[in-house]
Amino acid sequence: MQPRTALAFAPAVISNFFSIHVESLSNEPPDYSRAGATGGGFTLSKGVYTSAWAIRSSSRAVSVAVNGDANYPTDTTRKAVDLLLDASGGPPHVVELVQTVEVPVRAGFGSSSASALSAVMAVASALDLKYSKEEVASFAHQAEIVRHTGLGTVSSTYDNAGAAIITRAGGPGVAEVRKVQIPANVRVVTAFLAPKSKGGLLSSTRMRNKVNRLGAVALERASDLKLESLLAAGHDFAVDLGLMTQAVKTLVEVALESGAIGASQNMIGNAIHAVVRDRDVGRVSSALQDASRSAKVDQFRIGGRTARVLAE
Repeated sequence: MQPRTALAFAPAVISNFFSIHVESLSNEPPDYSRAGATGGGFTLSKGVYTSAWAIRSSSRAVSVAVNGDANYPTDTTRKAVDLLLDASGGPPHVVELVQTVEVPVRAGFGSSSASALSAVMAVASALDLKYSKEEVASFAHQAEIVRHTGLGTVSSTYDNAGAAIITRAGGPGVAEVRKVQIPANVRVVTAFLAPKSKGGLLSSTRMRNKVNRLGAVALERASDLKLESLLAAGHDFAVDLGLMTQAVKTLVEVALESGAIGASQNMIGNAIHAVVRDRDVGRVSSALQDASRSAKVDQFRIGGRTARVLAE
């Protein structure tokens, strides 16, 4: 029997504010389709590519290599693929996934979401599983919640690109996503300092209440769907939340002083994002690098492609 292959892509995404909505997880059984987040942010022109290779076997085995590292932690991606294969009810397969991640990980770039989403899309295509795109994306959404790596990211990226706010939480097909208009001549410039875990935040009742209170204010502020409002809402959310280190604060200030339209902390990471006019990208990028020689500075177009299968 010949192996089956497919290649899929999912965009990275930066959240600049959010609120947590997981009440439906108290149901029996938990309702993952109604759990998620509201908030705002940007999908990026870069993301994660997943190549899937699958062949029928006597037992299931799933392996994942990330940027050439076969030992890289991939709990969310593996969980998403297992959920997909369990639901399909088909014969067991050996599945090998090779992923290329174009953005920093554990830094608020949505890498876990993009990895899980591109993986399930590639596997579903390789095995010719008869699921809609929305249904396939739902397995990645559930895996993110179960593994505590995200809440609403998949819902905002599986079929959307650009800048947006999520006004109703939930999984793919349930969440309500509203587009924010972006001029053609802007980019996102980012500066990444170091990985950061967000598990502690999501498990703290006090912090979750604070996130939800500030997130509701930010969502209302961004509800006019203007870029400036989205940026201002994210900046104030990050400042009031109080999770920025001094190094992150400095980078935000440097970006604004060097000409960015707006800048804020990635949620949740030791990284910042700045929306910058094309003519100012060089100046802002140089200023950020001068401010922190250890920072990884990059630039992205906003949006471009939704998650999709590229080859079968």
